[in-house]
Amino acid sequence: MLFRRKKEIPEPELTREEMEELVDEGLKYAGQYAAEGNVSGMEMALEEAMKYGRKIGRSFDPDNIDRIRLQGYELGEKLMRKQAEEYQGAGKLREYQNAMQLADSYGGQAGMLRYGKSKP
Repeated sequence: MLFRRKKEIPEPELTREEMEELVDEGLKYAGQYAAEGNVSGMEMALEEAMKYGRKIGRSFDPDNIDRIRLQGYELGEKLMRKQAEEYQGAGKLREYQNAMQLADSYGGQAGMLRYGKSKP
């Protein structure tokens, strides 16, 4: 079987102001996604903000990033556990196991963020 390579689409050249705007929007959306418990959306928004932030030499407050992530992972864990219960009630074992695995992963991330700051 032959596979085609995906054509890489070059990123358009952006001005510094456009990159600043993308960083600000990324942080804003990351906060919104975190407040919804949407972990993947939160991480993608943070990744984009940091990518453009590095390009323009912008620094980020690590405490602010950790606060956003902690909120997202804590709520994401609760939502996944609730979803897992629904799957279990419906007899969907594979979906239940996957949701519990995600919930455990999110809980572990939240724990690292929560207790990682208490180190000297």
